[in-house]
Amino acid sequence: MTGSGDAARPDETAVAHGARWITLAFVIVGLLNYGYALLLTRLLDVAAYSRFAAGQGLILWASTVATVCVPWVLAQGLARARSGPERQSVTRFAKLVSVTSGVSAAAIVGVIALRFAAPTAVLALAISTFVIFLGTATTGWLQGTERMRGLAILYVTENVLKNGAGVLLVVVAGRGDAGALAAFGIGGLVMLARWPRTPRHPGPSRVTGWGHRELWRRTARIAGAQSMVSLFVTLDVVLVAMLPGNRALAASYQASATLARIPLFVAGAVATAFFPSLSRGEPGGVLAARALRMYAAVTLPVAVILITIPAHLLALVFPAQYGAVAMLLRFTAVTGFGAGGISLVIAFFQAADDYSCLTWLAAGLAGYAVDLMVGWLIGGVTGLAVGGAVGTVSALLLIGYDLVQSQGYAVLSRVGLAEPAAAAAVLTIVRPHLLIWLAAALLIGLRAGIRFLRPGARHARGPRWVRFTVHPIGSK
Repeated sequence: MTGSGDAARPDETAVAHGARWITLAFVIVGLLNYGYALLLTRLLDVAAYSRFAAGQGLILWASTVATVCVPWVLAQGLARARSGPERQSVTRFAKLVSVTSGVSAAAIVGVIALRFAAPTAVLALAISTFVIFLGTATTGWLQGTERMRGLAILYVTENVLKNGAGVLLVVVAGRGDAGALAAFGIGGLVMLARWPRTPRHPGPSRVTGWGHRELWRRTARIAGAQSMVSLFVTLDVVLVAMLPGNRALAASYQASATLARIPLFVAGAVATAFFPSLSRGEPGGVLAARALRMYAAVTLPVAVILITIPAHLLALVFPAQYGAVAMLLRFTAVTGFGAGGISLVIAFFQAADDYSCLTWLAAGLAGYAVDLMVGWLIGGVTGLAVGGAVGTVSALLLIGYDLVQSQGYAVLSRVGLAEPAAAAAVLTIVRPHLLIWLAAALLIGLRAGIRFLRPGARHARGPRWVRFTVHPIGSK
């Protein structure tokens, strides 16, 4: 198919509508998580909060893998299935994998957590991880049937229950970081209420879970790729809790990393909505360009806002022990944007069953780990923050190069840089004036939201230099 991508395709618009529902849910979840994390900085002492943040990082690592390796295989299978028995077969397979992978992930997380947490917190962390993995079958079934509104409602409900349970366990039961971590498993029970049902006695075309070799291979490849992607999100947060040093500074780093995770929510939402269409073999160039545009429309302004946020504003939000958050945000905001971009681009390749990108991904991850350690040796926690930003951006450039090799430079045609650059200049100038900065940040945030939510047909035209042939990812 040859074209310029000047008009939005009907399928593209429908997918974007689903992305808006999921993104809205992720934004709500993100805001609730921020409130939860900020509240815990006051309910827990610095050491307990550092243990909680490290445990939360492990849950994030596990859930990042879980919300992809099972749901995406199920969503892809449902999108490609040609009959009811095929859909039942892939659903059965996903349920089986959610159980087996949940047990494995819980064991791994528990072993790592023993390095920094008490046995009760480790147990809470392991059980929460297992429950989260079980719920991924629900996520994949709703995603594969493109019921994005229902999935969005479940995401929000899960988070509300998790936050409420966490506060009660910490304040009323006095369970500290163990209670805050146990709340993740309590919230995850919401997903089990919609676990997909399959007949006990399927027809003769049934393919048993253990015998479905192609699905197992696909699951292993997706899980392997996503495991590497998730390390960009959690390696620094867990590492800073395990390395020696000032606990208040480590907790400040973890708090700043939490604030910088908005791009990850946006990337997850956009990937969730676009993945089924990309898995059906629809032309990936136009959809990938649209997805990148939606991602950049929100995350670039958010990164600019976080980088320029006044220190005295954060001092009103965080306790005095977290005084380094403002300085560290300058780097963790860049890390968050880069990690979200990596996650989204890798999703394009996974939807097309193209894993040629893993070489670039592995190289980027190795560089990221080296940058973290070199930064730590040179400058402690601050150096680690700088190394994380450099390593993540470098990895994003490597993965982006591979995407451009597949799709051409036109895949970047809808990513606007002029407005974020202007926003950065304005916010930097007015930063000393809190009220003016707040007003400017609000306007920039609203502008980003409008660009994300408005109909794509009005804004689909790319630059005039973009004239290319759209071909599937992987056909370089």
